Amino acid sequence: MKKQYLLLMAGSILSLTAQAQRLMGVATSNWSSTNSLYLNPASIADSRHKFTIDLFSINGFAENDLGTFNKSGLFTKINDRQVLGVNDVFKFDNKATVNLMAPYAEVKGPGFMWNIDHKNSIALTTRIRGGNQFTDVSQTIYRTIFDPNYATNGNGNYTLGSGKFKWDAATWSEIGLSYGRVLVDKGRSFLSVGVTARYLGGIGYISVNGNTGGASYTAASDSLHLTNTSLNYSSNLLSSNTTISNNSSNGDLLNRFFGKKGGSGVGGDIGLSYEFRPDYEKYRYDMDGKEKLVDYGSPRYKLRLSAAITDIGAINFKTADNRQATLSGNGYVKGQEIYNNSTNYQDFRNYTRSHGFNVDTSSKSTMYHMPTALVIGADYKLSGDFYVNATYINNIADRTKIGNYYYNQLTVTPRYDTRLFSIGVPVTYAMQSQSVKMGIGARVAGFFMGSDDMLALFSNNQYGFNFYAGAFVPVNYRKPKDSDGDKVSNKKDLCPGVVGTWEFKGCPNPDTDKDGIFDSVDKCPLVAGPRTAQGCPDKDLDSVADASDRCPDVAGKVALGGCPDRDGDGIADIDDVCPDQAGKAIFKGCPDTDGDGIADNVDKCPLKAGPEAFGGCPDTDGDGVPDNIDKCPLKAGPASNNGCPEISVQVKKRLAFAATALEFETGKAVIKKKSYPLLDEIVAILNEYKDYYMTIEGHTDDVGSDAKNLILSRDRAASVKAYYVSKGISNDRLETDGFGESRPVASNKTAAGRAKNRRVEMDLKLRK
Repeated sequence: MKKQYLLLMAGSILSLTAQAQRLMGVATSNWSSTNSLYLNPASIADSRHKFTIDLFSINGFAENDLGTFNKSGLFTKINDRQVLGVNDVFKFDNKATVNLMAPYAEVKGPGFMWNIDHKNSIALTTRIRGGNQFTDVSQTIYRTIFDPNYATNGNGNYTLGSGKFKWDAATWSEIGLSYGRVLVDKGRSFLSVGVTARYLGGIGYISVNGNTGGASYTAASDSLHLTNTSLNYSSNLLSSNTTISNNSSNGDLLNRFFGKKGGSGVGGDIGLSYEFRPDYEKYRYDMDGKEKLVDYGSPRYKLRLSAAITDIGAINFKTADNRQATLSGNGYVKGQEIYNNSTNYQDFRNYTRSHGFNVDTSSKSTMYHMPTALVIGADYKLSGDFYVNATYINNIADRTKIGNYYYNQLTVTPRYDTRLFSIGVPVTYAMQSQSVKMGIGARVAGFFMGSDDMLALFSNNQYGFNFYAGAFVPVNYRKPKDSDGDKVSNKKDLCPGVVGTWEFKGCPNPDTDKDGIFDSVDKCPLVAGPRTAQGCPDKDLDSVADASDRCPDVAGKVALGGCPDRDGDGIADIDDVCPDQAGKAIFKGCPDTDGDGIADNVDKCPLKAGPEAFGGCPDTDGDGVPDNIDKCPLKAGPASNNGCPEISVQVKKRLAFAATALEFETGKAVIKKKSYPLLDEIVAILNEYKDYYMTIEGHTDDVGSDAKNLILSRDRAASVKAYYVSKGISNDRLETDGFGESRPVASNKTAAGRAKNRRVEMDLKLRK
């Protein structure tokens, strides 16, 4: 019976088409045409292609956690042209339940991509794809169906596994329209968005979702016994009384492709892409008289980050062609009988009912869901044309619904990528089988082929395989060639190989003065001069032509008209009143140290701020006499007295009185104690007039010798000074002298006159 079970299931798998691997070896290339939009539709915005025409591509792969592929047995039998058995394909692992995606393939048909204006791009794609997927299927059941030599004991009778399982297989067509739009293009930052809308034409599907309490196989009766069975079966391939082969004829398939029969639906992708472009200025150039052109033919990013949700949508298989059955209870089926009674839906229902099962049938539409996934990518430019890409694919489809889903995977792809040629080596960690896959993909112009998983060719320890190939016609953006580097493209250069100018279509222009500078840019075309002065004479070689050099004999700065600036204040020495002191332009190059708005060179007090009316000097005591000429800057006084307070009349009288009232010991310089109060009054006067100093002059009458009188007069003046100093008066405020009998103020012939001549005169004065 196993053979019949196998044929029944194999016939139900349709044409062995399925969902695609993502072509990681070439899809991450910057010149991959529409291959990249299946990872993220935003990738076509600002593409390196002007236009591409898709010709075709094919892609097939398988992945499972049932067991590793048996490379030795598989290729030996293929080489010997022998019929393959399941043991030739797999080396089984010891797992109770298994998951399998195999065999899978897709075919992409004609399409195109058009980059309209570097901000808007569109693409049209077509393909046929499908999905054949087993989820949580008992390994025992799987091997019972597919392995004719499988047995658990010598008599061929054995118990099968049980539990929940799911099998979904479908084939459908797609016509997709994609649009990519640049949202932000601001130098270092670039952001684009993309969306794909697809029409889905359902060709055919089968879905089995069930739970069985137990199953056993009896070899003698060639029967399969099922207990506590709950099985939901739906498909659009079996009508009520037509066979599978009739219902999927060539003419019928054409109608199913466009959704006229079978099913139809809508789906799509949406994505964002961000590029970090720190060196975007490197990709600008001048050519053919235009400046700041963008090199659209080169990838301008250092890092590109992307995120997309792909394969959104579902196919609605219509009620008219859709059949569903729910099989439950306990019963049995025999190999040849089940095979003979499964050619149409009515016979199958009658047979299962007659063998103990409860069968409920219906005809209603079924939604077959797309394998929706989250795709996150990062692409980093290592150096030159070398890149590394990381892409994570995470299933977000509901695994319990009818439809296919992706196994999660992380792929890292280092690659060498140019406009003409690229090669990538994808290394993938497959999370379902917990295994590592590695492949290689290469592209030459528009032809590509490769594999995301090719280790099965070299090892017996791999859980999958993949291959792909295809072709498209690219029309790429290219920076115009300029072989002689004169910023005139080769196509428009009338003098190729010779440096010229755009004005002369790539040819050199005349140089009348033979100074090596063409007349078109020579400011002095009739007189030779250096290039630094734009062809004009420059005696001091400061890059300022003599005709406009303000200092033609001394080298200077271009910004200062060719004049030097010794103090570096940005003011040419020729204009700088203070050429050796850095200053401000408002002060003609002089500084203003005290910040009073008066330049130091005219400021009478450059270190102290003051008003302009006082020549930049302050007036601390506010008496209208600036401090620089105020003899008493801390005490107000009239200008007539040099800013100091005037000596009052009373003070002058006391000083005059003290001159003759002061008494000394006869013939000595010792002050009598009774004169101390008078001297204390003078001390008080000195403390009041702190800005004044005092002159103390001693005088005598003519009694005695002149010499002794001179000494006595000086000593008496010194005694007065000593008294004042003892009272706290500063020594430097007191000046003494003695004149003896030389300056009488009265006659020495009378006692009264001699008394007036014996005096100590004291006067308060301001220093000059």
